[in-house]
Amino acid sequence: MTEADYFQQGIAELQAGRPAEALAIFQQAVANNVATPRCWLGLSLAALTQGDVPEAEKAVDAVLVEEPHNMRALIIKGDILLGKDDFQNASSYYNLILRLAANLTDIPPQLSSDLDRVETRLQQLGQMFQQHLFDRLSSAGYRRNRASTRFNNSLDMLLGRKQRKDPGHKFPQAPHAFYLDDVPYCTYFPNEQLPWLADLEAHTDLIEGELNALLRKSSDRFSPYVHSGLEQPQNSGTTLLDSDDWTSAFLWQDGVPQPDVLASCPETAALMADLPLTRIAGLAPSVLFSKLDAGAKIDPHTGLLNCRLICHLPLTVPAGCGLRVGEDSRETERGSSWAFDDSVNHEAWNNGEEPRTILLFDVWRPELDSDERHLITSVLEAVSGFGKVGQSPA
Repeated sequence: MTEADYFQQGIAELQAGRPAEALAIFQQAVANNVATPRCWLGLSLAALTQGDVPEAEKAVDAVLVEEPHNMRALIIKGDILLGKDDFQNASSYYNLILRLAANLTDIPPQLSSDLDRVETRLQQLGQMFQQHLFDRLSSAGYRRNRASTRFNNSLDMLLGRKQRKDPGHKFPQAPHAFYLDDVPYCTYFPNEQLPWLADLEAHTDLIEGELNALLRKSSDRFSPYVHSGLEQPQNSGTTLLDSDDWTSAFLWQDGVPQPDVLASCPETAALMADLPLTRIAGLAPSVLFSKLDAGAKIDPHTGLLNCRLICHLPLTVPAGCGLRVGEDSRETERGSSWAFDDSVNHEAWNNGEEPRTILLFDVWRPELDSDERHLITSVLEAVSGFGKVGQSPA
């Protein structure tokens, strides 16, 4: 049987009210390696009718791998996530659906009905999120008349009450998760305003020694650089995510200590303990050794926040390594640290013949006072607590 035969028979069974038979037909197409996105979509619909949500989600994910903007598949995926109370990611899919629909000139009646339903659900999710957010902020002691103007402005932007002004930069601050208003623009932050960087540089040999000991003990500690927290270059299109060319060994990952690595690097851990790390439950800090192989490049991307700085301490650096932040490019040198605003478009490269390894971690920007840090932490923990992270569409 051809793919068309399986598809036509499966759809006929669905239309006749026999989802179990339809499911078997579509599964046979998969087993015979002739399934196309429309067969996977039919399988998803049949599985949903049978109440088999895991099978339906697996099938619709297969559709979206091949056709990431398939409207019907996106709607099914969003509905499945909503049914699992994964509100954050359901909202992401629903928002993508409406953005795509805005470009359509001829919308079939059934799709139009689904789009109305998606829009209604998005409004309901928005109301739920707003209530959740203000409950968390209230518990954290937030009072609008006592908070800084820039935090209140940022909160209004997050809730869609205000629009961010165009700053006029070629590479503006463009964080994915939270934008703090009125934060001075920079690419690389002045080292003299971060006096602890000099002390860290003085310990380069010690930190590299612990890294080398870790590698001798367990070289498989380095794994592909992909995870769900603040360091992931969201929607960057980078070809290195989940690649052996860009790997990392975490001391803290998304705020969670990694006991084995910490035990192997006690002096590095002690140095980190004295720094203004961004401590946000379930999200930060991330402290890691990051390795970029010879000839590899990290594609241009932006991070999630503009109220933190990413810090690099280069440890093993061949010739030909560098970092561009905005319009400012610098050559990487062993023991010469820097801090930069990763909400500004940036990329890194290793044109050398050996791997480049750095110590990487994130700290609060020093312009923020303790009250702002506390409120931003509450906002981000509320956002994280509203839904799961890491399944949003590109």
